[in-house]
Amino acid sequence: MELEELKAGWSILNEQLAKSEMLNKRIIKEMITNRTQSAYERLFRFDLFGLILVLGICVMFPVLAATGKIVLKPLSFALLEGSIVIGFFMQLFFISLLLRFDMEKKKIYELTKLVLAYKLWMKRNTVIGSWIGMAALIAFLFIEKTQLVGNWEVRLAGVFILASVIMFFQTRFYLKNICAIEKGLAELKEFEEEPDQNRSV
Repeated sequence: MELEELKAGWSILNEQLAKSEMLNKRIIKEMITNRTQSAYERLFRFDLFGLILVLGICVMFPVLAATGKIVLKPLSFALLEGSIVIGFFMQLFFISLLLRFDMEKKKIYELTKLVLAYKLWMKRNTVIGSWIGMAALIAFLFIEKTQLVGNWEVRLAGVFILASVIMFFQTRFYLKNICAIEKGLAELKEFEEEPDQNRSV
């Protein structure tokens, strides 16, 4: 009788331990999911702000030129407006990628592919977009140098320094949050693989 009671006690204890382990895993999974979602939302807010900012500049620039608030040569205007439009479409593309990131509906491997695509295009944009912007700015300064007051070479150096600092912190922000998302997805993938490993054992 005592042996049966001992077995029953062990059985109850094992069930309680199993439930406790499942609860702990669920809590850890929710924490990882929330951390990953937070990193994604930071990226989305940042890109959305960038999209609104570029759109505002894209619209205001022609208005200021048309009203005579800024006077530019047609070529320099086309260069600046063209680079702004390119920046707008790049931001729109990044937003379209992030809008497809849905942790409730998509599987881990689908989310991982999206993050890799976003990371790849972010790196391309950092290189290509930056060179396009810098080339347009340099061309603008050369075209409008007769209208500029003071030493325009010094201004150009100042713009380069400012742009480099902005790019450094922007890239650091992107990589930090992308790494957080990648780490979270890798940890969530381990949770998905655990049942298969247990069945194989």
